[in-house]
Amino acid sequence: MGQALDIVNTFMQSQDTSFLADDFRFSGPVDQTTGIEAFMKLNESFFPLVTGMRMLKQFEHGNDVCSIYEMDLKSPSGTSLTLNIADWVIVKNGKMEEERIYYDAREFAAAFGREPSAFIRLSNLSLL
Repeated sequence: MGQALDIVNTFMQSQDTSFLADDFRFSGPVDQTTGIEAFMKLNESFFPLVTGMRMLKQFEHGNDVCSIYEMDLKSPSGTSLTLNIADWVIVKNGKMEEERIYYDAREFAAAFGREPSAFIRLSNLSLL
């Protein structure tokens, strides 16, 4: 394993914010944040809903780390769902600088009463 992969995996296990750049950016189909405090606040409300996670594949190329995994969630209403997630993290100067996650947010948005981003709404349009 390389340094970038080690940093990402250590953060995933520990949630130690010393592995995040001060201006860490997170973007996904439902939420986007900038800064450590905003990201950790998002995680505080999200992680209690996670009931399981299975890493399917992980690889790095230089400072880029890609993780493909399944995440099981239980919504506040009790609905269970599994998200298939592609997670791209960029590491610079020994810190995670940016994380982008990709998944089909329609089921998540319905289960959690959230609105997916404009991109997801546009992808549901039929073009003539």
